[in-house]
Amino acid sequence: MHPRVHRAYWNHEYAMHTYYIDMRWPLVVSGLEALVNVGESNVTQQFRLRVLQLATEFQIPLTEAEARLAYKLRSKLVHAENFLAGLEAILPQSQHSALYEKLEAILRATIRRCLVDEKSGDFFRDGAAVKARWPA
Repeated sequence: MHPRVHRAYWNHEYAMHTYYIDMRWPLVVSGLEALVNVGESNVTQQFRLRVLQLATEFQIPLTEAEARLAYKLRSKLVHAENFLAGLEAILPQSQHSALYEKLEAILRATIRRCLVDEKSGDFFRDGAAVKARWPA
């Protein structure tokens, strides 16, 4: 298992053992970041564009606006600006679970594919491989 897939896997595992969505959200987004982010510049754009490409591959209906909101909420939660329920100005609470479930599904599907298909896992062997497969 390539290191970035390994990190994504453990973020997913930690999320699955955590009850509160406020704690799960950053773990799932970090798991996706472990897979798709390369380097330290334009991390929000890398996340948004590459996660959208993964969503398309797995036929998970994620929009660019949702990807942007997911990352923005992750940042607010990680920096302890508020609890998810207090971030309704960004995304109404009634939409939190649906967006979270899409993110988790993308992460789970990607990890699963890497575990059962070595060739798919190789797309994540290093930053150059990620850039070549999913341009941002």
